[in-house]
Amino acid sequence: PAHDFNDFEVGKRQNLPAINILTKNAEIDISGEEFLDAPEIDKYSMEKLWVAVHGKDRFVARKIIVEMLEQLDLVDKIDKHTHQVPHGDRSGVPIEPYLTDQWYVDAKTLAKPAIASVREGRTNFVPKTWENTYYNWMENIQPWCISRQLWWGHQIPAWYGPDEFIFVEKSEEDALIAAERHYLKTAGNNGFFKTHEDYHDFKARLPLLRRDEDVLDTWFSSALWPFSTLGWPEKTAELEKYYQTDVLVTGFDIIFFWVARMMMMGLHFMKDEDGNPVEPFHTVYVHALVRDKSGAKMSKSKGNVIDPLELIEEFGADALRFTLAIMAAQGRDVKLDPARIAGYRNFGTKLWNATRFAQMNGVKHGIAIDRADVKLTVNRWILTELDKAVADITANIEKYRFNDAAGAAYKFVWNLYCDWYLELLKPVFAGDDEDAKAEAQVCCGYVLDAIYTFLHPFMPFMTEELWAETAERDVILCHAPWPKPETHDDGAADEINWLVGLITELRSVRAEMNIKPGAFIPLIMAGANDVTKARLKTHAAALRQLGRVENIELAEDAPKGSAQIVIGEATACLPLAGLIDLGEEKSRLEKELKKLDGEIKRLEGKLGNQRFVANAPAEIVAEEKGKLEEYKAQRVRVATAFERVAEAV
Repeated sequence: PAHDFNDFEVGKRQNLPAINILTKNAEIDISGEEFLDAPEIDKYSMEKLWVAVHGKDRFVARKIIVEMLEQLDLVDKIDKHTHQVPHGDRSGVPIEPYLTDQWYVDAKTLAKPAIASVREGRTNFVPKTWENTYYNWMENIQPWCISRQLWWGHQIPAWYGPDEFIFVEKSEEDALIAAERHYLKTAGNNGFFKTHEDYHDFKARLPLLRRDEDVLDTWFSSALWPFSTLGWPEKTAELEKYYQTDVLVTGFDIIFFWVARMMMMGLHFMKDEDGNPVEPFHTVYVHALVRDKSGAKMSKSKGNVIDPLELIEEFGADALRFTLAIMAAQGRDVKLDPARIAGYRNFGTKLWNATRFAQMNGVKHGIAIDRADVKLTVNRWILTELDKAVADITANIEKYRFNDAAGAAYKFVWNLYCDWYLELLKPVFAGDDEDAKAEAQVCCGYVLDAIYTFLHPFMPFMTEELWAETAERDVILCHAPWPKPETHDDGAADEINWLVGLITELRSVRAEMNIKPGAFIPLIMAGANDVTKARLKTHAAALRQLGRVENIELAEDAPKGSAQIVIGEATACLPLAGLIDLGEEKSRLEKELKKLDGEIKRLEGKLGNQRFVANAPAEIVAEEKGKLEEYKAQRVRVATAFERVAEAV
């Protein structure tokens, strides 16, 4: 029972003695006296065995025992049996359970209020599924061994008297006082002091109380972190202000080892004015595990470890931070690919260049805007889209959906602000309308300031620098107020989004039809209502510059031999005759369709093979599925282009 966990439990139930037969060097140390009380044992044979194995290494002793059993013809057969045996990570040899005296905490009692805190919603796990892991550990908790045989740490506050009586106190002085009281009280009963000389001799030896050499378990010390770092047990101002804290961000692998223990200690020691326990935090956000690009866990032996310092050196801290944020979907591990980090470094470069463009055009920063005074449709549009983005980002941060928050920020900054708003402002900055230009300069800077603010949690270094470089500010960015959504102008948003959608479709059709990028094409709008006609007139310059439109014509019906795009109630038509060789283009698209059909059929067959799906690595199966979806989407685009050409031939 002293050398096996299961046998130890059986031994406790059956009141068996737990006899230690190993030294600390795993050598056999046995005299045999403990076993000689059993009358059925052949004492001569047993003594012979003990003499043979005493002082021997455990592996040697086991061989000796087998040899002696064979000599006595007591071995029927020997089978190889594979089972789990823990090995030392440094020595590589099996670890033998070894019964020792240790210090324990009654964890089952401490766990009850910690379990109730989560069940009653005072502490919440995000994602919520991790509560099951928490309950599984806490409801099956064992006594917590808190003593460790290490060289360094917080030493166990226990002292031993001359008769090994234990005094647990806050300090050595308190232990001495407790020892004196104890021995004076018991002296008359146990005869510890025979004379006054014995008492004075004892008083002289009191400083020689022996302190336990063990140190506290690391997790025991760490469990005190939420309040011991704030001056506890003193009632400090820091403790009053910062306990309880708000959110604990941690990994799933230490939910029990750290999170649960902080919960137990916090609820035990920290009380409110009414004496009710106070949790150390109200939310536990369990982040994903960062794996390599194939989804494998990083390992030095595999050689797939990614050093974050090297990534920061190559791509910058902001790019790495933003990548981890935008990939941190709840409940899913992060597959970290340096190529993705390079892409988000480009995102930072995009924002930097947008700021430079703004400075070159005299944009004003740090100026508040009265929405009622904004006249340009494009400015009312970007302010409306900014409000939507801020609301989306804020809501997702509050829900701990950091990937969705980062995605919303990325979409607004890259797709709307940089790709469209700044492009639509170029004619305004180059025009002669000074009022429009002044309004655009203020609005452009106002939106940039908001971008710096909502990107700051994701890219703190670059945004803080841009904030400081673009204007004289009263506060640094990390202290600036978070942007708040204001009134929307849905009409302006609809109009510019219509324009963006039309130009996007024009570009897509041009690419699909192999039309030269620099070629200007007539645009014929069939079935346009009065609203669309007004928009075409207002945004003719933008359509020409961004959509490569030569001129705009109105018609009742779509002309034959044109590529057609449905935009709202109208149909945008691009006459193809003279722009491309229709026959050659039709032949090219036919070949492309056949090629795509072949790839789709191949992948569907591969993924339909159950042996492949069952035996191939998960990342390979996922990669093949991604390829199939990509080919299918590409086929839809090519088929649409083929139909347009076929109609025009």
